[in-house]
Amino acid sequence: MELEEWIKNMEKTSTLIEVPEEKRVNIGTFYLTRKADFWWNTVRDRLVGPKLTWSKLLEKLRAKFYPIMVQCPKEKEFSELK
Repeated sequence: MELEEWIKNMEKTSTLIEVPEEKRVNIGTFYLTRKADFWWNTVRDRLVGPKLTWSKLLEKLRAKFYPIMVQCPKEKEFSELK
C-alpha cells in the first residue's frame, strides 16, 4: 500500500506541476526512499535508457515491491467486497 500511495502522490504532483513524461523517471527516482532507493541504486545502470518510461519504472517497482503472490489475494479480496 505504501508503494501505491507513493505512485499516486508522484502522479498527482507530476500532473500538477506539468512534469513532461521524459522527466518523470528522473524526478520520481529522486524521491525514492529506504528499500526502494537502495533497489534503484543497484539496478539503475541496467535500466536507465530511452526505453525506461515512467510506466516501465512503475512496472519494475510493482514487480519488486508488490509481487504477484501479494497482488492476487488482494485483488480477490477487493472483488469480493460487498
